[in-house]
Amino acid sequence: MSTFSTVKTGVLLLCFGTYSLFASADTFKKYEVQSGSVVYSISGEGVLAPDLNITISGEGKLRFRDWGKIALAEEKIEEDTYGAFLDREQISTCVKRDRNQQFSVNYDRKVIMQRSLPQGKKSADLSHMHRSMSRQGQETVAGKVCTVWAKKNVRMCFYKGIPLLIEKEAVGIHYEKRAVEFKENVKVSTDNCSMPNFPVQKFALFKTTIKQKKSADGFFQLLSEIIDKTSKMKSTQVQKRKQIYLNRLGEHIFAKQKILLPQMLDSMKRARECLQGADNNLEANDCIEEINDFRSKIVKEDENTIDTWDKKAKDSIVDEFDANIARLESRMPCIRASKNIADLSGCMSK
Repeated sequence: MSTFSTVKTGVLLLCFGTYSLFASADTFKKYEVQSGSVVYSISGEGVLAPDLNITISGEGKLRFRDWGKIALAEEKIEEDTYGAFLDREQISTCVKRDRNQQFSVNYDRKVIMQRSLPQGKKSADLSHMHRSMSRQGQETVAGKVCTVWAKKNVRMCFYKGIPLLIEKEAVGIHYEKRAVEFKENVKVSTDNCSMPNFPVQKFALFKTTIKQKKSADGFFQLLSEIIDKTSKMKSTQVQKRKQIYLNRLGEHIFAKQKILLPQMLDSMKRARECLQGADNNLEANDCIEEINDFRSKIVKEDENTIDTWDKKAKDSIVDEFDANIARLESRMPCIRASKNIADLSGCMSK
């Protein structure tokens, strides 16, 4: 099993709930509450490929005023992949709606992307959303009684137009965004995200392409679109295309691992060479520092340390490196030939 990851920050342009929080004509009240703040718990899980699972965890915040015409949504999400290999994505988001304009922070590029939101029939306001969903009673979320609306693979609960619960599921991947705290008619600030001011870049009307979704921050939008697409298909058709959709969902992980696996192999070889010449445990720990840097990005554990460096311990550790290097090296032809995350999972499971 290889263990490494890249920590990535991005912006969820159309994450579950975020777009529905903002898309509304400026002439209408978005919510039936003048101002407020909501704190969400975000979770999810599923199977991307045989021997490869994914979990999602994090927190979201919504602050709004002027009946929702001005709103700020922030999220911090961790996406962990485990099984045949380990991977972690850390995603930070900040999206501000100011009437018919949306401002999305891109932390990688250190810019704020400004877009005009579609209005009228092309908008994704809640009234339009309800036309494709059925009312299914009420539920209490964050101390508020909200109305449940549902359709195939989607379940939402709204309180005075404010989403307090969003549940979605497709091809075995489940996502939930649940309010854990809600304060209404309180003074809130929607001026700034938690990052420094960045220059603003203007873009055309809000539109994304499949190419734009090949990243960690496009995972949630893509899953939402897969739900919409599969809801119109027969179960036999969905089953046939299930792995195709899962491969698309895991494309950002696959692309990164194709680059990192060879780097990991080189790092292991350097560490092994260094360990062979180490005379004490201090030198030995210096040798594995690079390997520990990989681990610190993907596992919530203390770094590995070498406390004993006598002949027996040295031979055992060097032999373990030799075995792991040989195992990964034998998989490299398969890794290089892999075309998607299912292929890569198969390579790493051999």
